[in-house]
This record gives sequence, structure tokens and C-alpha cells, in this order.
Amino acid sequence: MYLKFVLLLACLSLAKATNQVRYDNYILYKVHIKDAADLQLLNENEKALMLNKWRPASRPGDSADIMLSPQHHVAFESLLHSHNVSYSIKIDNVQRLIDEQRPKQRMSSMEWTQYHTLDEIYAWLDLIEARYPHVVTPFSIGNSHEGRPIRGIKISYKPGNSAVFIESNIHGNEWITSATITYFIDELLVPRNPAVRDIAQNVDWYIIPVLNVDGFSYSHNVERLWRKSRLSSDPTGECVGTDLNRNFNYRWMEAGASADPCSQHYAGPSPESDPEISQLTSYINNSIPEGIIKIYISMHSYSQLVLSPWGHTAEEFPPHYPQMMGVAKGFADAVSRRYGTPYSYGSSAATLYEVSGTGKDWAYGVKNITIPFTLELRDRGEFGFLLPPEYILPVARETTEGFVGLIQAARGINVL
Repeated sequence: MYLKFVLLLACLSLAKATNQVRYDNYILYKVHIKDAADLQLLNENEKALMLNKWRPASRPGDSADIMLSPQHHVAFESLLHSHNVSYSIKIDNVQRLIDEQRPKQRMSSMEWTQYHTLDEIYAWLDLIEARYPHVVTPFSIGNSHEGRPIRGIKISYKPGNSAVFIESNIHGNEWITSATITYFIDELLVPRNPAVRDIAQNVDWYIIPVLNVDGFSYSHNVERLWRKSRLSSDPTGECVGTDLNRNFNYRWMEAGASADPCSQHYAGPSPESDPEISQLTSYINNSIPEGIIKIYISMHSYSQLVLSPWGHTAEEFPPHYPQMMGVAKGFADAVSRRYGTPYSYGSSAATLYEVSGTGKDWAYGVKNITIPFTLELRDRGEFGFLLPPEYILPVARETTEGFVGLIQAARGINVL
């Protein structure tokens, strides 16, 4: 039995938003990239065919997950056939999975059997802050572009601990991240496993369950697959939002980011242009003593990966790369023990694709945090961003065990 908290029912009406964007008969394709010409073909036709790249490819041998609207299916498949590009269909109707993610009746307790809205998560934070005042210290890094508070909690059982900092749901559509991290918070507060009790009591945890509060709310109320923030810096006013994980002030716009406001990977007009990122870095700089944070984790989905710096290049690795890989292995080995879920690990650029202006690279390059990771949770593309609710508990449980392995491995190299 896990701890249940009664939520404020007044907020539940927000889940019944009307005029939601629908994805009826949208298809998610898996496209196999055999050479540079295939990559160029996709890039050249991205705007014309409105390719929504759930997972882009960056090199020959990769595969790309690409969603298309019904009116572009024939043209896209004809294009691939004419250039001998192989593909398969992963999801034949995206809306069906979206409908299955939305509960028929909202629960009045946090049970991790359904995905919760921002208001529900915040109501739960209110309750745990009141119930565990000796352990939980609430904090806010500020307000989002649309005026929502960006809330976090510090969990500390005793003074003198080193800390782990976790930000989750920096991308609005990655719901499994906030679902997983709220479960982990619950485990830290009511640890039933001695190993979890150990990492709860001997490590301080700074956790922001939802960093992109505007994008997350928009994904619940209007457009389920919304990724970016809701700040518009497009002069035409047609395109909204910044990819917040391209907006950090470290090697901003060097690789894997776009200057096009309409792109899903738009890095913003300047580093830290969005309040979510400028306030996050300001909080870490000004409200947490220097050197306390030893591990920085950015929670993402999907691909089952532990990604370290660097993101901007696969040609060089940071000085602490061997230590990072040892800790990544500790996480991956621990995650796999319960359900056999395989995780791979390595630098972002070498393992997934090039990307710059990310939280983990900022944490290492600017704040000298020895172990900075992006965690890409389940799955490897069968459901992608639309992981069904019945996967929440398995993912949350195995990730909790992964955190235990991560902390144990970090202790083994004297990081903690």
C-alpha cells in the first residue's frame, strides 16, 4: 500500500477543458536512416510535410520517430518509397492513445494509477508540506511567463548532507516524468525499503516536479503533445514557445537547437530568455550554498537512456566522464533488476544526438557539478510520449531503485 492523499476537488474541473486539439488518425512512423542523404531528405521536407519529430535522427544507422497528420500520409510514404527509405508504423492512431491516457473519472487521491494535472500535483504538495514539516521545506523559484508559481520541495532529514537537484517535466508533453518523481518523493517521505530510507536520510533532495508549468498545463487542457514553454518571441506571433532544455546559458545554440520560433527545438532569442530557466539558474546560484549539489538530474522521456555531457560534441568528453559512466552504470544496473528494463548510457552527442544549451551541460560546465544526467525514462518508442497509465507504477518503482543504485555508485567514487 502506498500513501494516499486526498486532493482538492475544486481544481478537477480544469481537466475537463474543451476545444482540445485532436490527433485523429495521425500516424507515428519509425523511419530508418541508412545514410546522410536520408537525413537530408527528412530535413528538406520537414516544413512542407509538417513532420513532427518525436525523436529525431542525427546520424546514419539511427531511426527517427515522426508523427504526421492524415493529409500528409500519402505524400510522405511516396517520398520514402521513391528514395528507398524504409519505415514502419508504430502508432496508427495517436488520438486513441491520448484518449486512453485521460481518466474516465478523476481520482481524489494521488495513487499513481493516472496522470495528474498541475493543480492536483500542487494540492498534493500542500498536503505533504503540512504533514511533514520537519522534513519538507517548500520553495518557489518564481513565476512562469503566464504567472504560475514554479514550486519545489527540499527533503532533508538532517543537516550536513550533500544534495541532489532534480528538475522534471521541462518538456510539457513528458507526463511520465512528473508522475515518476512524485512517486519518488512519496517513497522518500515514507520509505518502506531500507535502501530507500538510507538515501532519504543521508542525502538532501531538491525536487521541482514540474518546471515547465505553462507547457504542462497546456498539454493537459489544450494540446496533449505540447512540448515547449508558452512565451512567444516570434515577431509574426504565429509560433509560441521555447524548448526550455535548449535555453540554458552554456554553449547556447551551438548544436542541436534551432533559431526558428516554429521549431520544436527553438532555443529562444537568447540564453535564459524564458523566466523558467533564468529563475531556475538564479535559485541554484543564490539560494543553495555553493558546492552542496553533487548530482543534477533532468527527468525526460523517452528512450531508456542515462545521458551525460557533452551534448554539443561527440568528439570530446568531459574530465569526469569515467566517473559519470560509473554512476550511470549504477543507475542502469539497478533499474533493470525489477522488470528487466534495459537502459543504455553515454554522452548525449555520442549516444542520442547533438544538443546544446541543456540543463545537465550547464550544471557541469558552469556549476562544476560532478555528476549531471538527463534521464530518458520508458519506453523505447512503442508508445513514446503517450505511455499508458498502467505503466506509471512500474516506471516509478524501477526508477526509485535506479536512484538507489545511482547514489550507491556515487558514494563509491566519493561524490557523496
